Amino acid sequence: MKDNLNTNENKNFLSDWLAGSLSDEKLMELVSESDFQAYKKLKNTLDTYQVASPDMDANFQAIKSKLSIKKEKKQSRIIQLYRYSSVAALLFLMIGLYHLIVFSNSISTDIGKMALINLNDNSKVTLNANSNISYPSFFKFNRKLKLEGEAFFEVEKGETFTVQTAQGTVQVFGTKFNVIVRSDYFEVHCYEGKVKVTTDKKAIFLLNGNGIRCYGNNSIEYNDISEPKPQWIIGESTFKNVPLKYVIQAFQNQYNYQMNYPEKFGLVQFTGSFTNKNIDVALQSICIPMRLKYSKTNSSKILISE
Repeated sequence: MKDNLNTNENKNFLSDWLAGSLSDEKLMELVSESDFQAYKKLKNTLDTYQVASPDMDANFQAIKSKLSIKKEKKQSRIIQLYRYSSVAALLFLMIGLYHLIVFSNSISTDIGKMALINLNDNSKVTLNANSNISYPSFFKFNRKLKLEGEAFFEVEKGETFTVQTAQGTVQVFGTKFNVIVRSDYFEVHCYEGKVKVTTDKKAIFLLNGNGIRCYGNNSIEYNDISEPKPQWIIGESTFKNVPLKYVIQAFQNQYNYQMNYPEKFGLVQFTGSFTNKNIDVALQSICIPMRLKYSKTNSSKILISE
């Protein structure tokens, strides 16, 4: 009988026995001894294997933790992106402020050369020989510049226009004026409008036709002008009661020669002019009125004598 049992019956009584509805004795009547021992091993194995019930709280906390980590990573990436964007914005701001405030543009002229500079506020600067001017890129919003040498300014009306030099500043709103600044010489002439000149000694207002000059730490001298614009712009350097040494400095800025002269001549007052286009005519214009002689000792030096 045991051998004649079909597979489906085996499955039925086996499942009943595992479920506890069929006793061991009854099963032994239905199967062989070897099958019964095999079934017992199977049952013992199943009894020792337990499937734990799912811990819903633990699972929820694990999912929440993973979501939190993902959120933190996302926020971290956003914060990093924000930081990079902030740094980039700050960098662009610093570059903008640099060009707005710092005198990042510079123009220089060689000996005997002039330059016309059109500023972006529509003001114009004519730069004389051997001079330098520097100014910000966004000059329209920060009308300040630095000057070394000599320049004639034609200022467009607007915010305060400031010329900074080593010996003083000149401030205007819209006017025409000329500035000379050398190591120990400072001169300002107003050709139109009104300018304010500030030195370490005082502040002075100049009107059309007024001028001042300072020699090193000496007192300020006042002098008037009658020309509509400085004559060096049209190729003629002019002077009125200026010590000869400054006249010679101006000559050397126009011509590539070194002039040697007795020291006693340096402070002699000179009134007159010389051309910026012909060296021999210029030398005669300086020396003849002063009753001086000149000679070219070589290609780059001129000797002045009595």
